[in-house]
Amino acid sequence: MPMKPSETLARAEARRLWRTYGFTSPQELVLEDLAYANGIVVMESRLDGAEARLIRNNTNGIIRVNEQITHPGRKRFAIAHEIGHWFLHARISQVLACTAEDMISKYKASPPELEANYFASELLMPSVLFHERIRNQEPSIHLIEQLAKEFTTSLTATAVRYVELRDDYCAVVFSQGGKIRWWRLSDSFGHDAWIESGSVLSKRTLARSLYEGGAGSIQPQEVDIDAWMSTSDLDCDSIMEHSMVLGRTGQTLSLLWLP
Repeated sequence: MPMKPSETLARAEARRLWRTYGFTSPQELVLEDLAYANGIVVMESRLDGAEARLIRNNTNGIIRVNEQITHPGRKRFAIAHEIGHWFLHARISQVLACTAEDMISKYKASPPELEANYFASELLMPSVLFHERIRNQEPSIHLIEQLAKEFTTSLTATAVRYVELRDDYCAVVFSQGGKIRWWRLSDSFGHDAWIESGSVLSKRTLARSLYEGGAGSIQPQEVDIDAWMSTSDLDCDSIMEHSMVLGRTGQTLSLLWLP
């Protein structure tokens, strides 16, 4: 029977490390020091087709991070992801190479990759601290930017974590080249909504306007909900959208929530 990922175990292990080392703020979490304290050396080198790689030899290991990763938040997530493999998957493999897709996928990734992602997001953005920052705050891309700066994480990883921890209806969508690449829905949606990956952005979305304009961001606006998602039991016709063009050509991040 195929192994099922354990989100509870992965997040609990990340929280254990915070307690063990007495971290109280994101600034105290130096991943290279944490890795070294557990027998792992972190270094950068050329990696073709991978974000990072973990090599284990009994109680010692090496994490190699792709030297072409320039964004600090993306690099930190890659390191945290491999640290997750170190603590969670000693019996699975002594050598693990992880791609960018492994670090964002939720539905197609293998159980170990999903667990490493759960671990990394909890290690970098602990639920207790993150909840404190988003409580009673209005949704917006600007809030996501502030959180990413404080936790030293990428905008996309921070947006996913935001959606995970919201108590109401919320979604994040990443688009590239005018098409939806991946998305996340908060648990509140249940099975009542779906966004089609690979579909062309509707002309009724702000993300499409931004893609065609090629720069900048648009203030949150109310748009037709069916411009983004198919729904079954949701009693609403519209949804709030706040979208932003990322630094790379043709990439757009959209935050969606019910008004």
